[in-house]
Amino acid sequence: MSAPHFAIAGAGIGGLTMALSLARRGIAATVIEKRTGFGELGAGLQISPNSGRVLDALDLALPLKRVAVSSHGLRIRRWRDGRELLEMPTHAERLPTPFRMLKRNDLHTVLLDAARAMPNIRLMVGRAVQGVAQDEEGVSVRLEGQNGGGESIRALGLIGADGLWSRVRELTGDTSPPVFTGYEAWRALAPGARTDKPRVGLHLGSGRHAVHYPVAGGRESNLVVIRQTGEAREGWSHDGDPQVLTEHVANGSQALRELVDSARGWQVWSLFDRKPAAMAKGRIALLGDAAHPVLPFLAQGASLAIEDAAVLARLLAEHLEADGEQAVPAAMAAYASARSARVARVQEASRGNGRTYHLGWPLSMGRDFALRRLGPNGLQRRYDWLYDWHDG
Repeated sequence: MSAPHFAIAGAGIGGLTMALSLARRGIAATVIEKRTGFGELGAGLQISPNSGRVLDALDLALPLKRVAVSSHGLRIRRWRDGRELLEMPTHAERLPTPFRMLKRNDLHTVLLDAARAMPNIRLMVGRAVQGVAQDEEGVSVRLEGQNGGGESIRALGLIGADGLWSRVRELTGDTSPPVFTGYEAWRALAPGARTDKPRVGLHLGSGRHAVHYPVAGGRESNLVVIRQTGEAREGWSHDGDPQVLTEHVANGSQALRELVDSARGWQVWSLFDRKPAAMAKGRIALLGDAAHPVLPFLAQGASLAIEDAAVLARLLAEHLEADGEQAVPAAMAAYASARSARVARVQEASRGNGRTYHLGWPLSMGRDFALRRLGPNGLQRRYDWLYDWHDG
């Protein structure tokens, strides 16, 4: 690896975007993944214009067009009877970057293919970050293979993109654990319903909600049901019993019941929350869920990681050009300063959506009235601050 060179822990969406953002600026990266194969868990995700601009700037618009569906808006309904509360079109008139709906693994594959095509990105699988030592010239990152045995790599800095249970975050001294929210997410794919105007569907109920949208060119629908549960499940995900969901939506609308009945391959995730970390410490930086996990009530988890990568790569490149390799800690500090207020706001907005979505009677009546009174234009304006984001 030619200098300058950074180590990135985690080969998920955030880690690969980080590597590509550096590589396009002439900065080399080694991406370290503890799993022996590359892949992303989960059924689908949404990429809104704020992060979509970053991916377009990485020349990924064409491969994304092949695997994504452009959203024409959001339709909100009541859980119980399916009554429509509000339909909001996208910001397409003002924001030419589309709202993309796609399989999580399809996005990951696009990023991975682009990374493999870059000569200054090295991918290392089956190795976990065990330790890091900083000095005036860089970092030494200690790795351990799945079958034992260790090695060390040198870099100008270490970037932790290793998710909610981040080892790199622990190495910065933040050992506070994620906190279970009392909710779990059931995710599956259902047969797609062809439509001229594909959109996101949202069903609001007491202590629960469901989201669905087309993926894979409309051939399939991604379905997520959030429900309360008594205790957290250990590990990343578990197989879900379809009968549990069938009983859970028994009091829902006919359309929702039919959608759940048609879905296959249910996987269950316990939902955890965590306060934002100190996003930089010396030559170590955190991005995405490692720094600020976002509950799935605003569809911004992947988008924030992509934003983080763009900002950090730009600041590293600017500081390296201006002041050389000694400026890496200053660049990472500038990144933390630039991102802290926005990520905290997105986290809180997502938590707020969760509280609003799950209101029970009679508070839900007030929520429904407020949505109808707000109208589509009012709801659009409420999220201008989120979707209008540009780096720099």
